[in-house]
Amino acid sequence: MMTIEAVARGARSDRDIASAIGGLDARQGRYYRRAAEILGFITRDAGNHSIPTAAGREYANANQTVKRELFVRAVLGNGLFQRLLPFLEAKGASGASRGDMEAFLGQVADLGAASMVERRISSYMGWLVKLGLAKMAGSRLALDQLPAAVPLVSYESNEEPIFPNRYELKEYEEQAQRVASKREAITYYVDQAVRERAASGHQMLVNLMAERLRRRGAVPKANRYIDLSARWERSDYLFEMKSTTDENPHAQIRRGLSQLYEYRYIQSVQEAKLVLVIENPLPRKLGWIENYLTKDRGILLVWDGDRKFSCSPEIRKQLEFMSGETVSCLAGLVASQKARTHENKTIKARVGSCPGAERHSRFGGSFRGEDSCREARSKIASRSSPRSRRGWSL
Repeated sequence: MMTIEAVARGARSDRDIASAIGGLDARQGRYYRRAAEILGFITRDAGNHSIPTAAGREYANANQTVKRELFVRAVLGNGLFQRLLPFLEAKGASGASRGDMEAFLGQVADLGAASMVERRISSYMGWLVKLGLAKMAGSRLALDQLPAAVPLVSYESNEEPIFPNRYELKEYEEQAQRVASKREAITYYVDQAVRERAASGHQMLVNLMAERLRRRGAVPKANRYIDLSARWERSDYLFEMKSTTDENPHAQIRRGLSQLYEYRYIQSVQEAKLVLVIENPLPRKLGWIENYLTKDRGILLVWDGDRKFSCSPEIRKQLEFMSGETVSCLAGLVASQKARTHENKTIKARVGSCPGAERHSRFGGSFRGEDSCREARSKIASRSSPRSRRGWSL
């Protein structure tokens, strides 16, 4: 965007911006300035002069690839566009006409005069097509797949409905009222989300699932307390991610279960499917929890298996966007199981007469004497433990 670079180089007035871009008058310079302000790249100082924000300075100093990514993030992070986004999603491949979008924003956003609505729609349409986020189908605008560099849309407002259905002002007002009445609970969840999202395992789960949704054409979304959500094939999904260890899966699942129920209630999406994603497969002693979640609580449990998600065949039918992933993961797990079985046999042969002899294995380097035999056998047992086998039972 030439406006950002012009302001970064010293353009301060609308006339300066128009002159830097070339072929524009001051009135047009004002339109360009306002567009850059909407995206957060420039602002006005005490003297009412245009100056770049931190984001604007980063944009001006970036290469073309990074510039494009920053622009995409700015458009997707814009509050008004985030209100328009589900409306465009609902239109599907047929897209929305300019009139559809103007009527929608005119009803649900306070933009003043009709001319302001028209200009804002013109800006969004131009940005989305230029950035490859949407395409024109005749005179209608249809969303395209999100770029890999920006796998999800992050909502800053807690009051914005994740899955609107009526697309009318009353629906947005009702959601704002629900959030206001539950502000204490939401503040707690936001604080908890900040702590959890700082963990690399948690963020890895979010990114992996968001990427799978993006590749299937969904628009993954999150807000300050909901880890991930998506609307795909006319079904709504709410996800809660939990990093787990051998010691804490039961406690983490309990937390995730209550959070999913409350998120669905706060968002008033009673038909949404609830998906709990954990970092590791359940140990065998907690295997009953999967059946409890699915059969009794209606929660779909998914776990990570070496950066590829796994779930039961029953759950796979309800998460069709993961069908290809689950099959490939199963094949990989079976192959891994065969390789480990062969390796275990080799090590057993090596440790059969190991007292006094030095033995090597990929489980722990060198082993000596009878202690090494016990250690090696322990490693072998751990490889075929219930926890390891859990993901192979798909």
